[in-house]
Amino acid sequence: MKSVLVIRNSPDRALDVLAPFQDRCRIVTAGGPKAVAEAFETHRPAAVLYYKEGLRNPDRTGDYRLPYRADGVQWIHVAGSGYEHLLPLDRPDVTVTNSAGLLSPFLAETVIGAMAAMNSGLIAYHLDQMEKRWDTRPFKPLREQTLLVVGLGHIGGYVADYAKAMGMRVIGLRRTATPRDSVDVMGTPEELERYLPEADVVSVHLRMSPETAHLFDKTRFAAMKRDALFINTSRGGVVDETALIEALDSGHLRGAYLDVFEKEPLSEKSPLWSHPNVLVSPHGADTVADMDRRYAGLFAELLADFLDGKPFTRQVVS
Repeated sequence: MKSVLVIRNSPDRALDVLAPFQDRCRIVTAGGPKAVAEAFETHRPAAVLYYKEGLRNPDRTGDYRLPYRADGVQWIHVAGSGYEHLLPLDRPDVTVTNSAGLLSPFLAETVIGAMAAMNSGLIAYHLDQMEKRWDTRPFKPLREQTLLVVGLGHIGGYVADYAKAMGMRVIGLRRTATPRDSVDVMGTPEELERYLPEADVVSVHLRMSPETAHLFDKTRFAAMKRDALFINTSRGGVVDETALIEALDSGHLRGAYLDVFEKEPLSEKSPLWSHPNVLVSPHGADTVADMDRRYAGLFAELLADFLDGKPFTRQVVS
């Protein structure tokens, strides 16, 4: 009987979803670097449901490639979309799948909510509320503003759909110019600087790679329309935070919503915490209440195929 390892600090909510498989495979759980290493040594699992936090040390470091290097592993499913922590994928005997798109509609809700809150002045109103200050703030409606979605994948696509429903003009950038009903203008990543000056709001949805590292630097922020809003819920390394802070401090950018940062958790010394025009969330823009069950449910679907010897779906490539 094959063993399946769930790497998770609190696996309870995943286990009941996987309970129907207990007569077909041995379900093992482990959380913490030492326990996970022992589980690989003792049980030699063929399949792994991998929540990254299950291998994280108290200082948020960890040997995140351990599951990929382990003997006997045939398949790793990442509970999430990002799999940079497993790269390079240089073992042809190990298949990696991920959960890309599973939580995309919900992360997109957060993006739209943050955009609306910043644009309408609700964040400033909240500060006024704390000081019992009665003062109206006129705002330009999002309807008829232009949104630039940089990375029109699963999440970016939903952001585009929701924004279009609100009456925004939408520009989307993606490698393949496949039409999408909610996108008025489709471009390629190489055209970023062409479209930045047109956007009232820029929302970033990119993977971390050598090509995207510090993609948004001093030059790109300077190219943005004055008084624009900037949103990043993808990867912190895509943004040069020093350049972003300068653009905010100078008044060139009206505000920013940031869910991800170059170093996490965000340092207590970072001026982003207290910047009046910045909304910060702790890499939790898609943390819906039942996300564990959703991840486990997707894994269960794929596990059935794995045990039946059927071809993998959702396979990722490096």
